[in-house]
Amino acid sequence: MRSLIASLLAMFMLAGRGEAVASDWRDADLGHAIIEGVADRDHIWLRGATGKVVRFERATGERAIIAEDVVDLLPDNGRLWLLGQRGGTDLYYVVNLLDPISAAGLGSDQRRGDRQLHPGEQHEGQVLGLVTWPGLERPAIVYQRGILPLSEGLRRQQFAASLGPYARLAAVDQSGIYAGYNLGEWGGGLRRVDAAAGTISFVTEEGEKICEGTLNPACDPVVGLFADPERPGCLIVGSGISHMGLSKGRVYRVCNSSIELVFSTPTPAVKDQWMMVPQPWPLDGLFEITNGWIGTSRDRYFRSDDGLVEERPMPQFRDWAGLRISDEQDGVLFIVASCCWGSGENPTLYRAIAVPIGA
Repeated sequence: MRSLIASLLAMFMLAGRGEAVASDWRDADLGHAIIEGVADRDHIWLRGATGKVVRFERATGERAIIAEDVVDLLPDNGRLWLLGQRGGTDLYYVVNLLDPISAAGLGSDQRRGDRQLHPGEQHEGQVLGLVTWPGLERPAIVYQRGILPLSEGLRRQQFAASLGPYARLAAVDQSGIYAGYNLGEWGGGLRRVDAAAGTISFVTEEGEKICEGTLNPACDPVVGLFADPERPGCLIVGSGISHMGLSKGRVYRVCNSSIELVFSTPTPAVKDQWMMVPQPWPLDGLFEITNGWIGTSRDRYFRSDDGLVEERPMPQFRDWAGLRISDEQDGVLFIVASCCWGSGENPTLYRAIAVPIGA
């Protein structure tokens, strides 16, 4: 899920439905982009570019800002963790939004359980987000130079080097952390942190020429990653790019340093207006769902269900509570996360996120 820069860069990679007059989209609370979303049968939680988390009542559309200066949201087996920063301080806190007692820690006057992290150049660096793995009671906070577990019995671990800022994070077990980067046309790639040694290495397979190979950090942005529920110890990683009329989208399974291609987006018989020649469809987001994943693209998405991948048109969006949102489709909502670019002569560019509906 999970970085502001990755989301902003991805805005320029998708083309939408129909023709429209160019306009600027900005939500009063969320700002010019929605970074990530979580939903259950009663609520939708969205984190925006403003750093605010807004909770929506699905029955009425009523919205409420429940936190500001939020770094990350992390759904975790019936829990919804929020990592926030106390405004104007170097104190960070983690609460479970689905637990009323834990969520009481959102108040600005609450301090119990706060962790002090110094984001300066000579200290921990930028706080990146949360990770969890099987058996972990509470999540761990990842920052550029280390990891701070919040569960009892685990100790802070410093890295031997520094991760870059604005990473998408995932962990499959306590042995290591993965960090994916989306730098648009400048690539990004995937790194793995060995928890025992603290070392950081690229996860890639090199090719003979520039931009060849797999998960090339110079050329392949990572648009999503999560632990593979079907393969303990492995990771599902999405990569995609659309630049200068060229595009591609791929999904991989990563097991330590081994990379297996799971899916490549097809090439349309007729190019769209954003391709120089027919190219594989780009991916700009990868989202975990029950029994698989969804990869979002231009005016379409790809859904993997128990390994079978289908291409489907992006659903129609309707106005709701100040958002553009789809009806529920197979346990998923689609929400326009950033918009709009274009004119009456060119398709409108927009970015949509897929929000799985939990129990």
